[in-house]
Amino acid sequence: MNNNDRCSGGPNCPYTNDFGNILSSCFFSLPPKQFALLSSLIGILLVDNLDIDQQNSLGNFIVNIGQAILAAAAQGEVIESSKKKNDHLHQQIELLKKQICALEQELQ
Repeated sequence: MNNNDRCSGGPNCPYTNDFGNILSSCFFSLPPKQFALLSSLIGILLVDNLDIDQQNSLGNFIVNIGQAILAAAAQGEVIESSKKKNDHLHQQIELLKKQICALEQELQ
């Protein structure tokens, strides 16, 4: 099968995110110690043929990627937390409305 035979990545495409799913299931299921060890090993392997300036450049680049991911995750948590708080407030408002209706019916 050549690349033209594969679909373009739509929702019904069987090849969509195959690598991402495999990576996700392996990478994100590692226990904490193995996860830390893997990152150390990758770091050591990456510096083999790099001079000090290249190591600094690559290290800063990777740290910047990490900071961008952490910033996006933090913002996602803020939005999710705000949404949960708003949902809780809406539930309380609805409960209060029902209680007001019940009190109004008692007064009639």
